[in-house]
Amino acid sequence: MDKPIWLDMDDVICDFINELCDRLHKKHNKLITPSQITAWTLSDHMGNYWKDIIEKPGFFISLKPIDGAIDTINRLIKDNRETFIISSPTNEHSVFEKYLWVKKYIPFFPIRNLILVGNKGDILSKVGNGILFDDCPEYLEKFKGITVAMDKPYNQDVITDFRINNWDDFYKIVNCLDWSEVGDRLL
Repeated sequence: MDKPIWLDMDDVICDFINELCDRLHKKHNKLITPSQITAWTLSDHMGNYWKDIIEKPGFFISLKPIDGAIDTINRLIKDNRETFIISSPTNEHSVFEKYLWVKKYIPFFPIRNLILVGNKGDILSKVGNGILFDDCPEYLEKFKGITVAMDKPYNQDVITDFRINNWDDFYKIVNCLDWSEVGDRLL
C-alpha cells in the first residue's frame, strides 16, 4: 500500500534561495550565491539582512517554481498518491502568500492537503510514515519514514535515504519504491 508523500515548499517546490540572494544583492549590495550557503542558519551568511527581505509582503508570492515541481505534483495527484505540502511560514505575510502561491501555481492541488504550520518538525516526527521530500537538515533527521533530500550545500551532513537534485528523480523514487520491503520500518 502506498504511503503519504510530504513535500516541502521553500527550495523544494519553489525557488526560495535564488530569489533571496537576488534581492539581497539588489537591496544591500551583498553578493552571495546559493552555492556559498553551507549552513542552514541564513544569518551565518547574510547577517540579519535576509530577515528584512522575507518579512516584507510580496516575497513568498514572488518565488518561481523549481523546474519539474508542478508537473511532478500533477502526476502524483493523477496517480492518486496521497500528497501533502507542508511548510513553516515565517510570518503573517508568508502564511497567506504561501496559500496564494499554491492556488496560483498548483490550482489542481487539493487545498485541504496544504499544511502551513509553525512547528513542522513536531508534526513530521509524529507522522513518521511515508516519504518526505525536504531540504531542511532538522526535518530530514526527525522524519521516521523515507527521506529524500533536495541536495543543497547546507544539508550535506544529513543522513538520508535518497539525495537528489531534481523532480524527475523524485518521481522515479516514488514509483520504484517497494512499500512491502520498507513497511516495517515505517511503523
